[in-house]
Order: sequence, then C-alpha cells, then structure tokens
Amino acid sequence: MSISWIAVLLVGNLLVVTNAAAASSAPPSKYYRDPGRIDLAIQPLSSNIMRDTDVAMVTRDGKRLYVNVYRPQGVGRYPVIVSTSWYGKDSFGDAPYREWHDQTGSDVGRMSVSELTPFEQPDPAFWVPRGYVVVHADVRGAGKSEGNIGPNSQQDALDYYDLIEWAAAQPWSTGKVGLTGVAYSAYSQWFAAALHPPHLAAIMPWEGLVDHYRDGAFHGGIPETNFRLKSFTKSLEKHRNPEFDPAEDYAAMVKQHPFFDEYWDRKAAKLEEITVPALICASWSGQGSQSRGAFEGFRGINSRDKWLITHGRNQWAMYYDPEMLGIQAQFFDYYLQGKKDGMPEVPHVRLELRKTRDEFVVKQFSQWPLEGTQYLPLYLNAPNNSLATTTPRVMSQTQYEAERGKATYDFRFDRDTWIAGNMSLKLWVSADSASDIDLFVGLRKFDKDGQEVYFYGFGGQPNDIVTRGWLRISERELDEDRSTIDRPMLKHTGMQKIKPGDVVSATVEILPSATVFEAGSRLQLVIQGTELVRDKMLVHGASVNRGINRIYTGGGTASQLLVPVIQPR
Repeated sequence: MSISWIAVLLVGNLLVVTNAAAASSAPPSKYYRDPGRIDLAIQPLSSNIMRDTDVAMVTRDGKRLYVNVYRPQGVGRYPVIVSTSWYGKDSFGDAPYREWHDQTGSDVGRMSVSELTPFEQPDPAFWVPRGYVVVHADVRGAGKSEGNIGPNSQQDALDYYDLIEWAAAQPWSTGKVGLTGVAYSAYSQWFAAALHPPHLAAIMPWEGLVDHYRDGAFHGGIPETNFRLKSFTKSLEKHRNPEFDPAEDYAAMVKQHPFFDEYWDRKAAKLEEITVPALICASWSGQGSQSRGAFEGFRGINSRDKWLITHGRNQWAMYYDPEMLGIQAQFFDYYLQGKKDGMPEVPHVRLELRKTRDEFVVKQFSQWPLEGTQYLPLYLNAPNNSLATTTPRVMSQTQYEAERGKATYDFRFDRDTWIAGNMSLKLWVSADSASDIDLFVGLRKFDKDGQEVYFYGFGGQPNDIVTRGWLRISERELDEDRSTIDRPMLKHTGMQKIKPGDVVSATVEILPSATVFEAGSRLQLVIQGTELVRDKMLVHGASVNRGINRIYTGGGTASQLLVPVIQPR
C-alpha cells in the first residue's frame, strides 16, 4: 500500500525503492533508541564518497559562507543538490533530535541516515552514489559563515541565489542545481526560487511555511507566544556565529508588528514568481507550523510542473523514508539528470487519507484542491448540539465560558465518507462582557463505539485531532480578492473591536486535512477559548477572552461548517 505511488506507475524504476530500503536496513555503526521517542540508526559514510569541508563561497557583498561538499570519486561533472540551514552543516548525529525530544517530549520518528547527514538536510550516502554532488551550507551568520544572521530576510534569498550560481560554476558541476530540505531548509527555497537563479533546475521544499505571519507567528490573529517567540529566538542564538550579531531581534519584531505590514510582507514568499519544477511535501501533522504554508505553496506557485506529497506523520522520518526517497530520486533524476523515467505521467497529488493515527490509504489525484470535491454545508444547531445538512429554521444559541468552557456540535455518518481539503467555518458570535474573542476551533473523530480516534500532531505529538483553526474576532476582516470558497484569507491589517452583546459574523480558516469517516463514526466540531490539545511547543498565552461567549445558530444567524467531501474510490 505505502509504495503505490511508485509501484503502480514506475514498474521500471522499482530498483530505486529497493536500493533505498536496502541502505536503510544495513547494520548501523551507532544506534540510539529511546522507546517511543527516538529511533535513529546512524550509518557509516562510504569511503567512495569524497568530502570537502569548510569550503568558502563568497557572496556578492563579500561575505564568506562556508559549505561542505560531497561528490563521487574521480573526475567528472554531476548535477548538484544544495541545502542551507542555520542549524549547521555539521549538526550530525542524534543531538538535534534529542534537543527536540527534550523540548517537546514527543516522538521524532524512526530514521536511518549516514553519519554526516546534517539536521533536516539531504543524506550524501543516498544521493552521491546516484550521481549527484551534495552541498550543505551554513546560512549567513550561522555556524562558521560570516555576517549577521537573519533567516528569511531578503539578504538570505540573495545569498542563496549566489550559492546556486557558485555551485553551477564549479568544475564538478553540470550546471544544473536542485534544492531540498526540511522546515527552514524548505521554506528558504521559496525565497530563492522567486529570484529566478539561471541555473536552478528544480526545488523540493519538504514542509516549509510561506508566510511567517499567518503560518507561524499569529494564528488567525492570535499570537503564538512560545515556539516562534521563544524557541525560534533561542535556536538562532545557539547556532549563530558568535563573531557576528543577529540581524534582528525576532521576538521584539513580533511584538512591534502585531499586524501584517511591510515587515511581514518581506517575510512572505512571492509564490506567484516561482516557475521552476517543484516537488512539495505537506503534512496533516504539522498544523500550526509548516502545514498551512506547504499547501499554500503548492496552490500559489506558477510552476507548470509541480507535485504534492501528503502524509500524517513526522516530517523528518518521512523525509528519509525509503518510499519518499524513491519519489525524491525520481523527481531529481528527471529534472537534473535528464532520465526518461515517466515523471510527467505521475499524478500530481499523492493523497494520504488517515483512518487512525497509524492507518491510512493512499490515492492519486491530478490537482489540489482535489477534482470532484463537493462542498457540503453542515449547519450548527444549538438545541441538540448537532451539525445538520439543512438550515435550522429557529434561531438559537449556545453559550460557554470564554476562559474554560466549550461548545460542541456532532455529525454522525451513515456511510463511509472521505473528507479532504481546506474547510471554512462561518460563525455568528457575541461576547457578554468583552470587546474581543479568541476562538480555538477543532475537528475531532469518534469511532462508532464513541471512542475518540487520535492522530499525530506537530513534532510527533501522539494524541492530536483531525484539524484546527483559530480566529481573533477583532481581525475578522476578509481579503475578498484572495479568499476562495474553501479557504478564507484574512487581511490582518488592523482591529475591528466589537461591543459587548453585539452579534457579528466571522469566518474561520480550518487547516487542510484528509480523513476517512466510516459509517457510524462521528465528526465533532469544537469551539472554545483555550488550546485544543496540550502542546509544550505551540502556545497562545496572550488571550483576550473573558466572561460568556455565545454562538448563534439557525434562522438569520445560520452558522455553518463547509466540508470538502470526495467520493470514496
């Protein structure tokens, strides 16, 4: 089941998967295991791979960025795979994953990589034997590189442009360059590709945000006060070159710029400028971090040739997964090596539909949003806490304590149903004694016996929900030009406070998901004023909630959830 993307369409290339699987099952030289938490096998790097360390690349403004280069032995020219990171080109082994585990207590996934694979970057042991040169670079101001560190600045994008062109001009290069990597090593690609480096042939952003404001710093206008504000800043300080200062105080900038302005616009990728072939990975499990941006990236770029891989597990484990490596290799083999491997015939969307945390089915589609999607309105009905397919005729209301209560609405399926895509929730709300409301909206799945079905969440959190959304009511103004039926886009340019008792309408963006609901199972919509799931990383600690909030349903205040349904096949 898990290799259907390749096995069905690429019978002649099954050797790609076989080789990758064989490499990952070889006896490790080191093995770190913390049951249920860290499962990381470290393989020795083959002596047939040449390694050039701390090679200096000079940028257009004279700063030296340092890179490690891995290449096949002997004289020859090869396409180049480049990645950049502030975590360090020399951040090998289990230390980065243990740091994550210590911060979150969550599962980092099962992985097998070579001993010289930096955190979130491509493994030379996989790529070099396939006929590639691999370049790992410290970004400006990180590790050994010179300059002031400031990830996702325009300067970083210019540096990446210079690095691509430097790699293309080396004597071991064919002149074709591809980009890959996870998280920062993913979203830095959006910024570089938008500048059109002449020798950039393909990109592979593996779960990378595109909009620092909407994807990370402010969820629906509600500030995220831990991961981006604290952990992000600590990480920059830990990995920066101590001889240089940071380019900016990110935590201070978040506080100084509470609305989307020029500062945040500079940190938003210009997707419409990107035309290079792209293989994009997006997950249901990265909600609140990379998930939204990865889907927006696929929708927003103007590349004619683009593919989307989806999954619901850990981003690092999936990046190094043998099946995923086979897909990655097929993509780069076609666009960097010119192999005639059938890439244009591959369906453009690999959809992983979750049944439970560890059970899923994989289907192929040609576009995202998915072809054949039917948007089903489910109307909130306060008297019996249900979701109905018809509008309740009588107006009613649900009330809950804003700081600790919640409102729930349920829908039971009478047949197997696939729900896949973005959702939107239109609400009519009021606050008895407040001028603003923070809404935390979630969707949960319950099986036919009434037991909640859990899924993986951010960073491997094991008891997560189907999907979620957020909204600060004072920032409810929609950008009508950018909004679509399934994905409302908020302007976030200012506040529209409400008066106590006034009933207003607002639309909440619900992040993408793909879930199988079996006959007899139940979807539950949850609306509350606090976190939906206990999470040590994603925290919203600056709430405006107080008193009683009310949700209005039926009649002229017909609150509704718009659900994307696709026909099971």
